[in-house]
Amino acid sequence: MMPDQPDLNAPGNPKRARRIGIFLAFVVVALGVWGATTFNRTAERVRGDPGLSYRTPEALDKMLARAEVAERSGDSGAAIVAYRFVVAVGAGTNPELEPYIAAARRGLTRLGVGPLP
Repeated sequence: MMPDQPDLNAPGNPKRARRIGIFLAFVVVALGVWGATTFNRTAERVRGDPGLSYRTPEALDKMLARAEVAERSGDSGAAIVAYRFVVAVGAGTNPELEPYIAAARRGLTRLGVGPLP
């Protein structure tokens, strides 16, 4: 007669705990490698295109609002910088950004300057 084998899947079994630990360690390492790779790719894209993270309607809308506030308060230097930022970051990209670029160009025209120096 064979002696009873302990159930390897029983909740208090040290071998089961070790298997689960090894599996979880593998998952953590895999997620770490994936995260590092993704971060590196994103960093390379941003290094190649510094305006990438600002090329959204929300970001350009905020910059236009800052430019308009600066223009109304008489700070033409800050307004010009903000308007030029919108034109430089948004130019030649997504057609969804065209209204923001047009508004920035109108603001630059009001201030009597061109889009870029």
